[in-house]
Amino acid sequence: MKKQQLDHWLQARKNESCEPPKVFVVSCADLSHYSLAVEYKHKLEPILVKDQLAYFNSLESVKDELRKLGLSSAYLRLHNAYDEFGHHGDVIYQDIELYLVS
Repeated sequence: MKKQQLDHWLQARKNESCEPPKVFVVSCADLSHYSLAVEYKHKLEPILVKDQLAYFNSLESVKDELRKLGLSSAYLRLHNAYDEFGHHGDVIYQDIELYLVS
């Protein structure tokens, strides 16, 4: 999903008083790069800027961008690369709610 589409979705939500989309900040537990994704039809769609995956170098820069979009919360989805060979059926990520306003 292009970032512009997400912008339009968020603006329409304000006008129609709909539920906000569920936005995820995605990263691996041992990396310091973050990308954005939005849940659409029960699947995560990555956010693209100029047809490239939007990357951020710090969690604070991601939070700043999400605040600019008007979001008050998002979810940090951390994947643990070392658990990929764990038990079948185990979840290999953890979602942590991020509050963007204090």
